[in-house]
Amino acid sequence: MSTRRQWLGAAASAALTPWALAQTPYPARPLSWVVPYPAGGFGDAMSRLLVQKLGERMQQAVVVENKPGGAAQLAAQYVKQQPADGHTLLYADIGPLAMYPALYAKLSFSPLKDFAPLTRLFKSPLVVVVPAGSPFQTLADLLRAAAAGDGLNYGSYGQGSQPHVWTEQLRIKTRSRMTHVPYQGAAPALQDLMAGRLDFMCDVVASSLPLVREGKLRALVSVGSELRLQVLPQVPTLTEAGHADLDTPGWNGVMVRAGTPAPVVEVLHKAVVAALESPEVLGRYRPLGLEPAPLAPAAFGEFIQSESQRWGLAIRHAGIKVE
Repeated sequence: MSTRRQWLGAAASAALTPWALAQTPYPARPLSWVVPYPAGGFGDAMSRLLVQKLGERMQQAVVVENKPGGAAQLAAQYVKQQPADGHTLLYADIGPLAMYPALYAKLSFSPLKDFAPLTRLFKSPLVVVVPAGSPFQTLADLLRAAAAGDGLNYGSYGQGSQPHVWTEQLRIKTRSRMTHVPYQGAAPALQDLMAGRLDFMCDVVASSLPLVREGKLRALVSVGSELRLQVLPQVPTLTEAGHADLDTPGWNGVMVRAGTPAPVVEVLHKAVVAALESPEVLGRYRPLGLEPAPLAPAAFGEFIQSESQRWGLAIRHAGIKVE
């Protein structure tokens, strides 16, 4: 049976549970919003503003629980062990939901078997950046240099991260010489980039934008945005640069345990989307290049499956594995 059929069947079964028939009051207690990343990181900071607005909508406290480590497996296992009653939510991005199944030979969770989609949150564009003193003014300049001599070194915030896989796609397509240097997080990679120890880097806009504005980095092209970014209007899109086939953004979203009753999923979906589209959240994150992109639960499930196929193919083609 396909993953999609299993997921649709589980969703249909959840709609017919005794919970739904009994109309148990919801929420009955504070909610947990589980983040598979450390406190202080971008996903954590984004979650805290969102849960504040979500709590106001739900008229119930929502507590952020950080459970980093194990390629999101600690967070996923924790949520899997909680009751399927909508009181525990899992925040995750493109990595755990669409890329990890292809990257890790042994993964203790299946995004669409163990969890029910709630909504996508933001689309997160990427940007290719170089040191301020770099001779490269355009992506074409960079690719010409990467095809000559010993090639170029590039960094990413981790082996198997979306920027790593994306850059490998670019390398394969253009037959360039590029050597990946993985880091534990974006901050040390950006430090080495500014110091000239790396030639370039693909990064999320939100982390590179302040350094571009300060003149410490130069942005060559944006990735995953149909139009030029409002926060970087002078920077061409990847489509403008001639690589529309690689123009794919990052994204994040929210899941609940598989088997959560459909009425609860619907209540949560509406509340999370309302929080996402609140003036406070929009005012905080649109200036960082993040665009709210909610999807209905069923549409989000189909989107995850499509993205899993897309990135799984790219990962296998590039031969990327994470132990």
